[in-house]
Amino acid sequence: MYGLKGGRHTALLDWLQHPGSLTARLKAHSHGAFSVQLLTQHWGRAEPMEAVALGIAPHAPVLIREVILKGHNQPWVWARSLLPESSLRGSLRRLRTLDNRPLGGWLFKQPSLQRDPLEISCYGTGDTRLPGIFTPNQPLWGRRSVFYVHDKPILVGEVFLPAFVESL
Repeated sequence: MYGLKGGRHTALLDWLQHPGSLTARLKAHSHGAFSVQLLTQHWGRAEPMEAVALGIAPHAPVLIREVILKGHNQPWVWARSLLPESSLRGSLRRLRTLDNRPLGGWLFKQPSLQRDPLEISCYGTGDTRLPGIFTPNQPLWGRRSVFYVHDKPILVGEVFLPAFVESL
């Protein structure tokens, strides 16, 4: 992949393409010094491309959850999850109250879990897809995919932050 060759970049590419639980892998990489910081959780609408990925109407209500996944108390990954209201019924209702618990930790324990292919993206400096709390002076790499639990879609996007890349 363009821009991800050699040293830390090769290691980052491995993380971007890893199909398993990012939460479990971050816990192992941090030797258990892992935590989740909830930034925001609110009802809103998906961005147009997010709605397409989820297969929902652009005006459909979604629960938007943004967190920082930390290793050794350093911000390693910014994650944005969109959970359509229609997905938050039955046993998935509990996802409304995760607080500082990782979504990935729950997802990968579900026997009915299916996942669309990963989409990898580069975020340039000043990229409006990143929240205002980030002002990176270098490109950041991220990925996203749609998970299905009981055929209900959940979109999860993850951006690897500079402190994580330095840890590789």
